[in-house]
Amino acid sequence: MAETTKLNLADSAAADDLEKPPEDLRKVLAKMRTQEALIISTTKMVEGLLRDGFMNVALEIGAKIQDTNEVPRVVTDTAVIEYYVNAAGDRTKDALRVFKHMSASGVEPNAYTYAVIIKALAAADLKKNPNFVVYAKNYFVEMLDRGMRPNEETYDAVLEGIGRGENKAEAEEERREFVENVKEKGFVLVLQKEAEEMAKPHPLKSEMEMLKEHVMMVFEDATKDCEDENVQARFREIGEDYESLSKCAFDLFNALVRTGLNEEARELFKPLLETAILPDEAIFTIVIHIYGAGNIMGHALKAYRHMLSYGITPSSCTYNLLIATLSLDPNFLGHAKELFLEMLDKGIKPFSGTFMAVFNGIARLESLEKGKELLEQIKPKGVLPVLDEGRFTEAMKAMKLYDDLEKKTTDKDVQEVIRNIYLNGMEEESRDMFIAMVEDGNVDEAMRTFQSTGQPRINPMVIVHTAVIEAYINGGKTEGALQTFMDMLAAGLAPISYTYSVLIKGLAADPNFFGDAKKYLIEMMDKGMHPNAATYTAVFEGFAREDDKATEEEGKKFLEVMMAKGFVPDSVAVRMVLTGRPTSVISRVMNIILFE
Repeated sequence: MAETTKLNLADSAAADDLEKPPEDLRKVLAKMRTQEALIISTTKMVEGLLRDGFMNVALEIGAKIQDTNEVPRVVTDTAVIEYYVNAAGDRTKDALRVFKHMSASGVEPNAYTYAVIIKALAAADLKKNPNFVVYAKNYFVEMLDRGMRPNEETYDAVLEGIGRGENKAEAEEERREFVENVKEKGFVLVLQKEAEEMAKPHPLKSEMEMLKEHVMMVFEDATKDCEDENVQARFREIGEDYESLSKCAFDLFNALVRTGLNEEARELFKPLLETAILPDEAIFTIVIHIYGAGNIMGHALKAYRHMLSYGITPSSCTYNLLIATLSLDPNFLGHAKELFLEMLDKGIKPFSGTFMAVFNGIARLESLEKGKELLEQIKPKGVLPVLDEGRFTEAMKAMKLYDDLEKKTTDKDVQEVIRNIYLNGMEEESRDMFIAMVEDGNVDEAMRTFQSTGQPRINPMVIVHTAVIEAYINGGKTEGALQTFMDMLAAGLAPISYTYSVLIKGLAADPNFFGDAKKYLIEMMDKGMHPNAATYTAVFEGFAREDDKATEEEGKKFLEVMMAKGFVPDSVAVRMVLTGRPTSVISRVMNIILFE
């Protein structure tokens, strides 16, 4: 059995020197721990691991980040090593110091880390650091002992490093011994030059290579019927080689984890973690996902049926992904419901997002009655919590309203607001509205409307419509804001004081809608809501827009109507709102407020 090469140190001081951390280590660590640097470092490591066939390790890194919201130490430590390797002035010694400290502190280097340090040590200046090639050889052997297969680039780097020795005869002998040593440990890769010189038949393919070929054949079979040019191009891109397909699988794994399908994603890719080869089901799930992203639902369903013909039993992840995809299309919603019930019959609990996708599809494309019908079919299966019929009906109506609102909106900025609420929820909008209502003195209403967590107690579509109205007002599109408000009322949604405030200020600023502003300010007060200074000042500013005594008098009469309802203007607050306005406008507004 070959042994690790022993270091020939001139004295113990050289070894002790490697135990010292680099002088600027803290500074470099700080650089590597910025959000941008962490993203770059993680991406480089994951791509390197995927390229060299260590997909299971890459997946573990992704899962660790999702579980803990922290980047593993191996990523940051390796990034520091790479920083020193690439730094000006030959700082390979500092890279080695970090690597040794990393191992000593219990952080296990992965194949990517080893490749970085081995190549750096093998390329180091032999006159300054004669033992670095020895370290490179030892770490290469250590990789093999830990079950990692170095790539050809790393192997070539070590051989080249050995060959740079001054005594060519000794270098050649050392090189020969190294090759025999690693061969003895099962490493069979040889230099291309040697391969060409060996007049022997090509060796039989390894089991790993055969498994990879099988994966690529499955992918080719699963995608052969694709007719869409854009999707075909995507399939060609990821089907170029096994590494490209592995990277696509890694991206899908992370996407599933980000949507909350942590356990489901792990179940789908579990065979990969055990064999380091993509399982057949994962290949078909990738294909289904790509068809779904391309809105080619028929091919997504066909790929699923093709998967069944392989004798593959669908896992929770495949079911969830396919059902959510089919629920988007009126022609395939029926299939989504069938698969949903089939999933439940097998005792597989659907992801909450899948449940919402199915009923959202029914609300948008069918009817409330169809939703209730499916709910009755689900109840006996005992996999879902008991739902109050009233709340269920309200939720279905809200889904329909959301869809109607989305379809009616053509403004890109408003579409972005709707999309953001759909993807990220309405917590931020709810919090802002709650704070504004409390500051305006509508504390009781705020407490009735929102929980202490900022989540709405009322129909969430009130929040969505209010956010859309605000987006229209901010974009100077008053008509769109008023139409959304009218649609909101027609749907039976009760505006909150924040809705009125946003709408009234927008209407008052547009002379064409000033009459509506006055109307809704009175309506707001009739409902017991307190308009804030900015809201009622906007209306009085509308009366003072032009130097017209008759209009000013009309403003005073309007103020009398408000005061009859218990309103008392705050002249100090009005002056603060009017800060920066022309002096003439401020004077006319104050004349109205003070009855001068």
